[in-house]
Amino acid sequence: MSHTTAISRCHCGAVELEVTGSPILGAACHCDDCQAGARQIEQLDNAPSILDAAGGTPYLLYRKDRVRCPQGDEKLVEYKLKNTSPTSRIVAGCCNTFMYLDFQRGHWLSMHRAQFVDASWPLQVRIQTRFKPEGSAMPDNVPAYSAYPFKLIGKLVAARLAMLFKR
Repeated sequence: MSHTTAISRCHCGAVELEVTGSPILGAACHCDDCQAGARQIEQLDNAPSILDAAGGTPYLLYRKDRVRCPQGDEKLVEYKLKNTSPTSRIVAGCCNTFMYLDFQRGHWLSMHRAQFVDASWPLQVRIQTRFKPEGSAMPDNVPAYSAYPFKLIGKLVAARLAMLFKR
């Protein structure tokens, strides 16, 4: 495991998340839930934009065991599309900045790429593009998949195995 750290910070600086190691993957998700969640959060007072120009939410996926909140944990607020949803969008309530998506049954967090102080990790894939907003142009700088590609599933499985073996 790489011992590098990266910082994800809300717009006002009151909430800071620290991640260790490299992300599992850099992906932009175009699914209808990510778009609906973005609209929900963007309606909050002074909330920064979430979606990229192609209508996707750019994420860096990190193992949950590699993320900690050294500052502002008490300011984090959970939003769900439905009470029964297995996903929560976590927002810094101080300035309504979207920080990450937590799929509670998963072992990773989908962290909003825009909040990283140095987001130098490249975007590697666009997923769920069948839901892209009508009229939006899909960039061709990375592979785009209409569903969840094997590459993503494989990386998530590899990350889970690494967690089990404490790597």
